[in-house]
Amino acid sequence: MNNPVVAQPPSSRQTQEPEDADQVIVQTDFGIGVVVRTRKSDGIKEIRLRDVKSSTSSPAFRRREPNMLYTPKDYPSVPPSIGDDVMCEYGRGVLKEIADDKYTIELASWRLSGRSNVTCHVTTAPKVVRKHTLAEMDSAEKVALAKSQKGQAAKYFAEKDYSGALNAYASAVDKVRNVQHDHTSSNEVRADLVVIMITCSNNAATCCIKLSKWEEASKFAKNALIMLDALYGKRGLKIHTILNKEGIIDAKLFGEWRVKSYLVVARACMEQGEVDDAIAILKKAKGLGMPYIDEFSS
Repeated sequence: MNNPVVAQPPSSRQTQEPEDADQVIVQTDFGIGVVVRTRKSDGIKEIRLRDVKSSTSSPAFRRREPNMLYTPKDYPSVPPSIGDDVMCEYGRGVLKEIADDKYTIELASWRLSGRSNVTCHVTTAPKVVRKHTLAEMDSAEKVALAKSQKGQAAKYFAEKDYSGALNAYASAVDKVRNVQHDHTSSNEVRADLVVIMITCSNNAATCCIKLSKWEEASKFAKNALIMLDALYGKRGLKIHTILNKEGIIDAKLFGEWRVKSYLVVARACMEQGEVDDAIAILKKAKGLGMPYIDEFSS
C-alpha cells in the first residue's frame, strides 16, 4: 500500500483553524474517516479515522494521535445510503430515495414559509457528511428530531414497552427543552415545539403511571401544565392561532390535554397517600374541563 503524501500536523504555536461546517465521511487507505478540518493555509485535510485498518507507522500519522491522518489527498466519500446526511450541489440535506441513478434529497439548508420542505433530484452521488450533534442543530432540526423520537415512543407504547416509550418521550422533550430560537424558527416550528413539549410530557407521565413511578409522573404532567398555562395566557396570538387553524382547538388544548395533566397529578397524589390534594386537583380538573364539555361530545 502506498502511503499518502506526508503532511505535518499544525504545531502548538499555530492558530487552530475552524473545523469544517459539513464534515465529509471518506474512505481512506487506512479505513473510514471524517474530514474534521480542511486547512486553508496549506490545503491539508485532517481526517479522524474510525477504525485504523493498517499499521499507523506511516509518517502521515502523528504518534500522539494515531487515529488522525494528515494528507493533501482528496479521498472519495463513502457511498450514500437512504437516511444519510449528505451534501449536494444545492446544499445539505437528508437522502430520501435512490432510484435509477437519481438521488432524492430533502434539503435542510433551504427554508420556505410554513412547513414546506424543499426536495431536489440529482444524478451525481452526494457526499455523505457527519450528522450534526444536538449542539450543532438549529431549532428546526431539533424539532424534527424530537418528532422522530415521539413517533418511536408511540411504537414502544403500542407494544406495551413502557420503559422504552418513557425514555423516548423524555428524550424528545430534552431535545427541544432549551431551544434558542433563531432565523430558522418559523411560527410553525414554534407551534410544533409547543405541541411536542405538551404531548410528550403528558405521554411520558402516562408511561410513569404504567410503571408506578408516581413522582416522575407528577413532574412530567406539571411540565405540560406549565406550557399549557403559558399558552392559555397568549390566546389569540400567533402560536395559538396556528394551532387552532390546524385543528388543535381549545377544547383539546385547555380541555383534554390540561385535564389529562391534572388527572395524572391527582393519581400520583392518591398513590402517595395525599388524598386531600388529589381531591382538590380533581375538582380543579372538572372545573377546567366543563367549559369544553359540549365540544368533547361533538
